[in-house]
Amino acid sequence: MTRIHNTNVIQNRQTWGGLQPGLACIATGLAKVCRDGGLAVGLALLAGFSGAASAAQPAPVIIGHASVAKTDAATVARLYTGRTVEVAGVPVTVVNTAAGSALRERFLWLVLQQNEEAYRAYWTVRRHIGKGVPPSELTTPAEVIDFVQNTPGAIAYIDAADLRPGLHVVLKP
Repeated sequence: MTRIHNTNVIQNRQTWGGLQPGLACIATGLAKVCRDGGLAVGLALLAGFSGAASAAQPAPVIIGHASVAKTDAATVARLYTGRTVEVAGVPVTVVNTAAGSALRERFLWLVLQQNEEAYRAYWTVRRHIGKGVPPSELTTPAEVIDFVQNTPGAIAYIDAADLRPGLHVVLKP
């Protein structure tokens, strides 16, 4: 399998679903689009997906209250999984963006190497055994920024496009 950006290209040498050998299949997320010379629907869908596959993904930047020291990705991962609750001796309050957002999915993948489902399952078990609760969720970048700036020890992530002067950047993964 060859990896091209966010699209997997698979060369299928056998008859698959009644289609001809040599079919090129492109898998994006949950959808699988196959094309060959005579499959007009697949080509139409492929044209629709080509823009989505090349669209820019959010670039998460971890920001913190002025009292939080700059840190590394491993520490941020431990904070978001509840395995540590402080950075350089300062107690930290962690905040997530809303579940299902592209920014959250990108953050989970870059920093925790998890998807949303695995992250929720992790916190379900952790809560069940009495090892904490998942971070609070805020919906908009403005809410996140306001919370971080006004809460000592707060840490969160925003899209790099939402950065503005005066924000304390803790980590750029």
